[in-house]
Amino acid sequence: MRWLLVVLVVLASFRCTHAPESPPASGAPSSEATTPTWPEPQPPQLRLPDSVRPVRYALDLTLLPAEPTYSGTVTIDVDVREPVRQVWLHAQDLQITHASVLTGGRTLEARTVTATEGRLGLLLPETLGAGQAQLTLAFIGRADRERSQGLYAVEEGGESYLYTFFEPIDARRAFPCFDEPGFKVPWRLRFTVKQEHVALANHAVVSEEPLPGGLKRVTFAESRPMPSYLVAFVVGPFDLVDGGPIGRAHVPLRFIVPRGRGAETAYAVRVTPRIITLLEDFFDQTYPYEKLDVAVVPRFWGTMEHPGIVALGQPLTLIPPGEETQQRRKSYANIAIHELGHYWFGNVVTCQWWDDIWLNESLTSWLDQKITDQFEPGWLFELEGRSNSAAFAFETDSLTTTPPVRKPITTNDDIIGSFDNGTTYAKGAALLAMLEGWLGRDGVRDMLRAHVRKHAWGVATSEDFLATMSASLGPDAARVFRSYIDQPGVPRVSAELQCEAGKAPRLKLSQERYLPAGSSGTTAQTWNIPVCVRAGKGKDTTRACTLLTGATGELELPVSGCPSWLLLNADGTGYYRVGYSREQLAGLLSAPQGTRTTAEQLAFLADVRAAVDRGDLPLGEALKLVPATATDPHRLVLQSGTQLLSSIRRELLPEEDRQRYQAWLRELYGPRARALGWTPKPSESDDVKQVRNLLVGYVASAGDAALSQEANRLARAWLADRKSVNPETVWAALRVAASNGDRALFDAMLAQARATKDRNERSRLLATLGAFRDPAILKEALALVAGDAFDVRDTSGILRTAFYTPESRAQAWDFYTRNFDSLASKLRSDELNGFIEMVGELCDEKRRAEAEALLTPRVANIEGGPRSLSRALESIRLCIESDRRHQPGVREFLRTRGKAGKKTASP
Repeated sequence: MRWLLVVLVVLASFRCTHAPESPPASGAPSSEATTPTWPEPQPPQLRLPDSVRPVRYALDLTLLPAEPTYSGTVTIDVDVREPVRQVWLHAQDLQITHASVLTGGRTLEARTVTATEGRLGLLLPETLGAGQAQLTLAFIGRADRERSQGLYAVEEGGESYLYTFFEPIDARRAFPCFDEPGFKVPWRLRFTVKQEHVALANHAVVSEEPLPGGLKRVTFAESRPMPSYLVAFVVGPFDLVDGGPIGRAHVPLRFIVPRGRGAETAYAVRVTPRIITLLEDFFDQTYPYEKLDVAVVPRFWGTMEHPGIVALGQPLTLIPPGEETQQRRKSYANIAIHELGHYWFGNVVTCQWWDDIWLNESLTSWLDQKITDQFEPGWLFELEGRSNSAAFAFETDSLTTTPPVRKPITTNDDIIGSFDNGTTYAKGAALLAMLEGWLGRDGVRDMLRAHVRKHAWGVATSEDFLATMSASLGPDAARVFRSYIDQPGVPRVSAELQCEAGKAPRLKLSQERYLPAGSSGTTAQTWNIPVCVRAGKGKDTTRACTLLTGATGELELPVSGCPSWLLLNADGTGYYRVGYSREQLAGLLSAPQGTRTTAEQLAFLADVRAAVDRGDLPLGEALKLVPATATDPHRLVLQSGTQLLSSIRRELLPEEDRQRYQAWLRELYGPRARALGWTPKPSESDDVKQVRNLLVGYVASAGDAALSQEANRLARAWLADRKSVNPETVWAALRVAASNGDRALFDAMLAQARATKDRNERSRLLATLGAFRDPAILKEALALVAGDAFDVRDTSGILRTAFYTPESRAQAWDFYTRNFDSLASKLRSDELNGFIEMVGELCDEKRRAEAEALLTPRVANIEGGPRSLSRALESIRLCIESDRRHQPGVREFLRTRGKAGKKTASP
């Protein structure tokens, strides 16, 4: 039994469990002399009461990675702000073996009780008075070996390793603590480990003491103030790779890797010092810790910004020699920049409560685009990232089920849901980009520097951030930002041009909420919107801005005569959709080449797609813009054209129209794809490599015989000899080959997935199995997801690949419905939310009803699940309406594409 004594107390719908009563401490009164009366447990609803706050932690753990359990003691100095008979903190899935409170030189033995969602109560035999006290709890825990949460264990190469991943509320699974971000205090860690093992944590080792039995005690320096979710450590037979001194203070850099994998960190070792320099330059501050260890954790799971010991996944960091592809270099650099950027936005300054986690994530998402662009300008990362972030945020924010950036947090479910990619990350980043476009880059940078300096080593709220913004950029900036973060939705701005003789032209502006066709929401909503426009005649242009604060407003254009074209989102940074009239669209399309910047072209194409989704513009008509993008020399314009094509649901087209669509793709992109070919040329730029990654597999999948045959040849060659194929093209070629592959190819891929010792390669090979379209072969691939031959975290990619492939989605959905419960039993809640959100790709009423019936009774037990399901169901409804409106026009366009394809109006 986990507990020797169980007492049920029902109070305010909470179930509390009393742990066994601890024996009296030495010198304490015997229970025979006095029998204490214990208070009735009163667990908090969610947030811990402010009556007892931690001041400092001392955590002592015995960590033997191969053992199923570990033991520990945590001592917490606390500030008791008012007299209490019970102290509440957090512990989940831990056995508390002893608990006491030291106060005024006396030790009070506490009785422990647990409530749902990891709340731990210490009931006291007498009132604990205000002042300083010390809590001590001894406990036994179990390392997680399935879900990579809390303190988790992974076996690699026959050895066991321990890692931690606590964000947002899993530190309580590893040790008792006050598990909220606002409790930000120093920690001192001490571990007992095997003599031969490496043990590292947030701060530097100050001593190692040998112990009997082949053990040692490792003591770490006291940390800078940090909340529980940022505590981190690793234990195991790691290798350490020296990265040399970094930053202005020349602190040591090391990479912590599983035994024998050090050579694969060559790229990371080479570039990480430069990343630190770029971040120091942005903040104009020295790197804030005395060391930087990079814990190379087993999967993407666990990648995290822990102070002094950042965790970066093996798929990012371990790049075998000779496989430093453009994509792998870019992925490592950008995600390392993001996580290390959190050292300022999140670690030095931490959000006080989870409703403001956007302060961590939005600011860092904006920053990683900027710093990655400085790291390698040829990647065009800021321009692409800004465009993609805005597009993702707009799509998410157009749903009525999407919450605001700053989210109310009233349950643990809300805490998990606060890490919403579309709003918490992408929307906040897009809002900062809008401020830059309106007020200038230097001003926004200086405001962010001021925010970090003002709240260094403390916590901050949205109000704190807005106060700094108001002081640095002016009250209007703060009013704009508040209007966006406290309400959901995307504004839609439209304008009527008024030209009167003898007067400057004027724009009559209006705003409303943007909603796709079929939405049940209301458009009656307003924001404070900085609207910047460009207008002109021919190539003569002028720029003007105004702050639109109501449903309507006016802007005078400083130009003589009536302009012939009008761009309502100058620089493409405004967080709003533009509603162009047909006349305004025609004027823009007839403007001289080069009138619009690349950023403005991207925003314009995104507004065209939004007009399609709203029902203002038939998709068949919008498709006439695509041919010009297919030949555009700029990669991002080319990419935007392919994104417009994604509005076509090809699996819903009749077979003959599907064939016409595929033929059109080959006609549009085939010449450029074939000229590039599968194999990179010597000295080829990264931009050309990215165009190849975009086009060649795309055209091959559309049925280009020559490219498909070459993909098949390359795939089989690579399976026979890893060094025979350029690594830049391997995985795209494998996927194309699989889509047309036979059982022999499937068996060869599966055999190599079973044989490889590289977890990253195994998971990618398994995901590629989901690309096979032969129903019998795909059935066998999907069976691996439900089976036990592989870890489900490695096989889940099979289901994702099949689900996001239109031709196999029906079969993948059938598997999903039959196996959801078994998958749910093996996955973390955040992973399950990803599976729920997949359902939003469905686009017919029958499957919408099936999804609702399947998932509605299940999501109540999944943190964040209800919100994910409501958004997925809304997405399905909108897709059904969009298909109803647009499929006839798309079919007509495809049947007359010979004529339409020759029209190349510039986007």
